Amino acid sequence: MPLTTGPIENTGNQPANASSVRVKVLNLTGGLLTGVVRVFRLNGSRQLLSTTPFAAIANGSTFVTPGVGSSPQYEVEIVPNQNGGIYSVYGRTATGTIIAAQRFVNSELTQTF
Repeated sequence: MPLTTGPIENTGNQPANASSVRVKVLNLTGGLLTGVVRVFRLNGSRQLLSTTPFAAIANGSTFVTPGVGSSPQYEVEIVPNQNGGIYSVYGRTATGTIIAAQRFVNSELTQTF
């Protein structure tokens, strides 16, 4: 039940390219929702950049902000321990500005197997 953004181009963005990515986790279950967010560098080969754990309390939310380095292309993969979460992903510049072209809402994420 992992979810992915698919490949994200990280060149020519306004106001700047992403240096990090914010992943928001909304837990709609009655128990603890845990998992990891993996960020991969894409540019010929898929290289794992980071694995960041998350934990959202019952009916609560949290976020994590892993870096993407200077990757010209990257992918974000969300791996929860159970169903019942809603997620959003968005690239952020070094100053924390959201990059609209790198925003993904839950319905835009693809489930992988």
